Amino acid sequence: MTPAVQLSAAGKADFGRRPLVESHNLHRHELFSDAALIDLLDHFPRQHLYALTMGNDLTRTDDNRLALHDGVSGAELLRAVKNGRLWLNITRVDRADARYRTLIDQLYAQLAAQVPGFLPVASQGTLLVSSPHALVYYHADGPASALWHIRGRKRIWIYPALDERYVQRELLEDIFAGVRHEYLPYENAYDQAAAVYDLEPGQWATWPQNAPHRVTNLDSLNVSLSTEHFTRQSRARARVYTANRFFRTRLGLRNLSTRENGPAALTKTVIHRLASKAGLDPLQIKRHVPSMRVDPDAPGGVVALEARSGSAKGSD
Repeated sequence: MTPAVQLSAAGKADFGRRPLVESHNLHRHELFSDAALIDLLDHFPRQHLYALTMGNDLTRTDDNRLALHDGVSGAELLRAVKNGRLWLNITRVDRADARYRTLIDQLYAQLAAQVPGFLPVASQGTLLVSSPHALVYYHADGPASALWHIRGRKRIWIYPALDERYVQRELLEDIFAGVRHEYLPYENAYDQAAAVYDLEPGQWATWPQNAPHRVTNLDSLNVSLSTEHFTRQSRARARVYTANRFFRTRLGLRNLSTRENGPAALTKTVIHRLASKAGLDPLQIKRHVPSMRVDPDAPGGVVALEARSGSAKGSD
C-alpha cells in the first residue's frame, strides 16, 4: 500500500509555522498490525529499542524509568504494553527495516510536493508502541518533527515555540548539544497557552521546530510513527544553539544572539566547529540508566531490578 498524505490549504500555508492536524492513510498499512509489530520486535536490534515506564505527576520526570528487555520476546513485549504502562521507542526503525525507510521517503516526498519551499535534506523515524493511559512528559525536541498516529487515541498538548516562558534558552541549548534529555520543567499554568488535539487513527500532527509538547494516551494501545526532518535552516539552528552553549559554558557568554544566518552566526559556528575538533568542547551525552525490567505478567508490565536481584539471591 502506498502511503498518502493529505494537506488542507491552510496546512500547506502554515506547515512548520503553527500546530497542525492533517490526514494520512498509514492506519490501513500492513506494517502496523499486531503480527507485523511482533515480527519487528523479534528482529529489531535491541540496543536501539527503549522501554520506558512513567509516573502520574507531570512535574516528576525522574519517574520516567528505563526497563531492560533482553530475553523478552516480541509477543511478550507487546503483551506487556497492552496490559501495563509502558512506552516502547523503536528508534531509527528506518535503519533496521528498509520498508520503513521507503515509507518515510514516500511521506516526505508528498509533503515536499505540497508545501511551498519545504526542502528536507534528510529524515528519520521512530516507531512508538505504548500502553493505554501512558504519557510522555512535557519536552522539546531538537529537530523538527511530525507525529503520524496509526492505532488508538491520544491527546497532545502543543505549546508556543522559542518562548522563554515555556522553555529557557539555556535548556534548549543543552538539548541541542545532547547533554540533557528533552524533558523540561512543567507547570499546570502552561496549559492555558497550549493547542490541544485528540488524535485518531489516520491523523498526523506537526508543530514549529522546538515547540514544547506532551502526550497522554487515552483508553487503548497506541501505535504512532514519529519522524524527524532536517532542512538547511533547521540544521543552522542546531549549530547556532550548540555554539551558544559552548560560549556560555566555556567563556561565560550568555544571551548570545540566536539568529541562524549572517556573519555572526557563521563566525560562532566555525569557531565552535574548530574548538570541537581540538577537543575543547567535550560533551557528556545524557542517557537513561535502566532501573526496571520488562515483565509481561507484572502489574504495569515491569519489575524493579533491585527486586528481581533480591528475589534471586533469596532463592539460592
